[in-house]
Amino acid sequence: MRRDSVQALALLAAGWALTLWVTPWSDERVNDLFVYRSFADPFLAGGLPYRDLFFEYPPLAAPAIALPGVAGTGDEAFRVAFAVWTLLLAGAVVLLCGALAELSGGERRRALLAAALMPLLCGALLRTHFDVAPVAATLAGLWLVVAGRPRSGLAVLGAAVMLKGFPAVVVPVALAWLWGRGERRAAWQGGLSCLAVIAAVGAAALALSPGGAVDTVRYHLERPVQVESVPAVVLLVLDGAGAGEAVLVESHRSNGLEHAAAPAIAALLAGALAAAVATLTLLAMRHGGGADGARRLLLASLAAVTAFAVLGKVLSPQFVIWVLPLGALALAWRLPALAVAVACAALLTQVEFPAHYADLVAREPAAVALVATRDAVLLLVLALAGRELVPQRHEQLLNRRGSPVRAGLD
Repeated sequence: MRRDSVQALALLAAGWALTLWVTPWSDERVNDLFVYRSFADPFLAGGLPYRDLFFEYPPLAAPAIALPGVAGTGDEAFRVAFAVWTLLLAGAVVLLCGALAELSGGERRRALLAAALMPLLCGALLRTHFDVAPVAATLAGLWLVVAGRPRSGLAVLGAAVMLKGFPAVVVPVALAWLWGRGERRAAWQGGLSCLAVIAAVGAAALALSPGGAVDTVRYHLERPVQVESVPAVVLLVLDGAGAGEAVLVESHRSNGLEHAAAPAIAALLAGALAAAVATLTLLAMRHGGGADGARRLLLASLAAVTAFAVLGKVLSPQFVIWVLPLGALALAWRLPALAVAVACAALLTQVEFPAHYADLVAREPAAVALVATRDAVLLLVLALAGRELVPQRHEQLLNRRGSPVRAGLD
């Protein structure tokens, strides 16, 4: 293993130790480990998701959640095993960020070290949620696409979707990028590979229990606006202005808000998400070979993930993990404003959660302002990433630095 990789992994491990033993990084008073344990125990005893118990995640999340339970499903045993499991996954994320930076004309060492700082930016949030698993799968899929193996890459992206749904927004971006490069056969074959993985895993879930699988979809469709989301901030502003009451509800293992305008606002932002992904997909189609093209694909893909995180009706704190690779790569590409914005979003999330989550639920003005600022910074991240993809801006960027590779990657 290269020396810079070893250094980055050592830095990651040191940060992981902080999240276990040093305050404030170790604050885990609110986490999802108890939820995962409630799934892992019956899974390891032979129970099946959807059929034998309600499971709120996509099918491939079941083995990812259950695996640490092999070491024990007691409180402390599972806590330690889950920390080790997520550390291994985070190590994969660090190495993939370095590899993607190298393929896209960025500085590998910068990407490695920036990604290794994830524990400092997120704290215990990183090791008490399994979101690092779909992030690693998404980056692996993108690496395969960029490295000239688009069919395998899109199959891996299909698996990532069945781990947690957000990588779905990367698929159209990757297909459009291939199409724009003239690789139309690879695009449609890759699309079929992705669809085949999703269909096979989805069919298995339906075979286990059609009703249980449908209940999981219904569960997410019926979720109220989550209290940390952009729609929730809008609803609280409306409430404060006397335009209807935002009522706190406890449901779906979370705190949400109900308001007469909630469906319309959620629908409006869902439309904004669709428009953002469509725009990023079109921008990704611009032909570019080598590092230029790879950078365009990665920027568009990770910006689409950011859009999914910030424009939905749920913005759980762990969603910020999805955005961290964009910050690491931005630093490698010498885009300091974008890198700083991602870091600020993560730090604001760590300040808010879990220390001030109860204050937010109680609608303390300072906590509401903190979350509103974090959401605004995530919107800024999306805007900054999109700006770098605008043709004129992108060409100026390349002219300033030069594009080190122009040949195709296939």
